[in-house]
Amino acid sequence: MSTPTIGPQALRLFEYASARSNWTVRSACEQLDTTVPEIEQARRELIGLGLLIESTDGGAADDEQSAKATAPEAALLRLLTAEEEAASRLTDQIRRTREQIDAMREVFLPLHTARSSGLSGEVVTCPEKIARVLSDTADIATSEILSMHPGPVMPAEALAQGLRRDLQVLDRGVTMRSIHLRPMTRIIHSMTHLQDLRAGGGQVRIANIVPFRFILVDRVQALVPALHTNSSNAMMVLRGEAITALLVKVFEMCWASAAPLEAAEPGQESGLSSQQLWVLRLMSTGRKDEAIARELGVSVRTLRRVMADLMARLGVESRFQAGITAAKMGLLD
Repeated sequence: MSTPTIGPQALRLFEYASARSNWTVRSACEQLDTTVPEIEQARRELIGLGLLIESTDGGAADDEQSAKATAPEAALLRLLTAEEEAASRLTDQIRRTREQIDAMREVFLPLHTARSSGLSGEVVTCPEKIARVLSDTADIATSEILSMHPGPVMPAEALAQGLRRDLQVLDRGVTMRSIHLRPMTRIIHSMTHLQDLRAGGGQVRIANIVPFRFILVDRVQALVPALHTNSSNAMMVLRGEAITALLVKVFEMCWASAAPLEAAEPGQESGLSSQQLWVLRLMSTGRKDEAIARELGVSVRTLRRVMADLMARLGVESRFQAGITAAKMGLLD
C-alpha cells in the first residue's frame, strides 16, 4: 500500500471542518478564500482518507453538502482495518488457488507424463520451443531431476539463466543430480556456475565422458537428443516408464564412475597448480619451450624450472611420459 498523503488545501479544510459541526462548500470557499473545485478536491481527499464522513442529509443542495470531520486516530484505525481485511481476502484467494492447482496436478500430471508403461515421444527442433520445454520441465518437477551435460562449455549468460531456473527448482525441495564434463572445471565462469549450483543444494559430479545429454524429470519424462534427425540441436521429449527406467540405469552407472565436484577442482586431484596444469596442456599441443614461455609471460629459464617440478610431481622423466601420465589422470580434458 502506498503511503497516504494530504495536500495543503485538504489540511486547511480539515482544520476548518474540525472546528464546526456544520459547514458547506460555499462557506468553506468564503472562509478559506479559495474556489469550489479546490474545496471539492480537498473534500474528496479527506473522505478517501476517512478524515471526513459524508453527510447523510439527502435534502441538501449540491453546493450545500458538507461532511463531518472525524478524529484522525479513528480514521487511521479504519484504514488499518480495511487493509487487514483486504490482506485476509487475498490470503484466502491464494489458498484457494493453490488448492485448485494441487487438485489439477493430481489429476492431470499423471496423464501428461504418461506413467503407464506405454511410450510416447515428440521431436522438438525450434530453439524457442526447446527453451520452453526446458522451462516446463523445471515447472512440473515435483521430486527429482537427473541430468547429464556433454558438449562444449556454454557462455556465461546461458549458464546464468539455467542456474536461476535450477535454483528455483531446488527451492521447491526437488532433488537435483547432474553430471558435467571435466572441462567445466577448467574455466572460471563455468566452475563458478557448478559451485553456485552445489551451494544451492544441487548434487554435482564430474566425468571425463558422458554418452549423451539428457534431462529426466521425476523418472517419467525425459529430454534427449533426436539423433535420427538432420538437426544437430533437435531434442526428443520422451514419456513412459519403459524408456525412463533405462535412462535411470544409464545415469546411475555414469554417476557411480564420476567424481564429486570437490575432487575435480583444478589441480586438487594431482596437487598441481593452475600454472602447471596450463603448462601440461600447452606441452600436449607440441609447442616448444620458447612458445610456451611467451604464452605464460615468463622466461624460458622460469618455464624450465616449472617443468622440472611438474615432472617430479608426476614421477616422470620426459615430456612424452608426462603427456601419457597427464592423459591417464584426465588433466588434459
